[in-house]
Amino acid sequence: MKLTLLSALMLAGYLCLLTINVFAADDTIGTLTTELPVEVEKNKPFDFEVRLKPRSGDFTGTVNVAMQQNPNVVYEPRNFTLTPGQTQKVSATVVKSNRIQLNAKIEQPIESYRRKPFIVSFTDDAGKPVRLEAGARLFFDASNLLVSLDGENDWRSNIDLPLGKEDDEAKPLQLKATSWYADTGIIKMSLTTPQGYKIAGASVTVSIVPPWWVLMMMGMLGGLMYSMIQFLRDFLQSRRKRTPAAWVRRVSLAVLLGIVPGAFAYLLAAWNILGIKTDTTNLKGFFILGLLFAYVGMDVVLALTAPKKAKTT
Repeated sequence: MKLTLLSALMLAGYLCLLTINVFAADDTIGTLTTELPVEVEKNKPFDFEVRLKPRSGDFTGTVNVAMQQNPNVVYEPRNFTLTPGQTQKVSATVVKSNRIQLNAKIEQPIESYRRKPFIVSFTDDAGKPVRLEAGARLFFDASNLLVSLDGENDWRSNIDLPLGKEDDEAKPLQLKATSWYADTGIIKMSLTTPQGYKIAGASVTVSIVPPWWVLMMMGMLGGLMYSMIQFLRDFLQSRRKRTPAAWVRRVSLAVLLGIVPGAFAYLLAAWNILGIKTDTTNLKGFFILGLLFAYVGMDVVLALTAPKKAKTT
């Protein structure tokens, strides 16, 4: 009966990580086992032993073992026979090695709580795409961010993604920020073998900006603060007795005179009208801008934004 010893190679710099998966043409025979060094040098032979582990204790036959052809590794011998209890020493030499780098593709900045696609690809030192030569695992550890496979459920800060042989990139993920204010997120990535040996690692810094409605609310709060200060001053200075309905109207007017200029301030800043351009990640800037617009007054702002008429002679 012929068994095949499948060799799988993942390389990092001038060191390589060699993992072995075994399978049999007939699962009733058994499996092949071996112990390999974690790191080996390029172009320097290393030895390991292959053993036959029968599923049945009464198996006494002989199996033919063939080391799978691999252009990156040379085996000697490539073909041999094994019986239960017998071991075969094999010499292997890594003749080709590539350093695997992790490259993250994400459009920055990301807005709080809004999903964005996140893809990790594998390249060599020159930036050329490379494929994994064995199964692996890709670990993500995120700070101020959450990662999901489908973008709908199972949002987590830590995720373990299995990879298959010949993969040149990981499955597309979905990414979203957890903070509603301006912040920075960090994603730490680690590529390992299925046994946990690290092959490559990288980290990505992600800029987080507040959503538009938070910025508008900060402008409205700034305008509302000024209008309420004005209302309280008038209330304390007024000696006239007003009905509850009159007070409700005055409070409603004060609120309106605060939130409208604040919202207008956000729009003018977002559209870059009048040369007003504030830091879109700074909540305090929009708060102050809303307060100033309420102080100046909508009539002045509208006069500045209105198109000027040409002079006639």
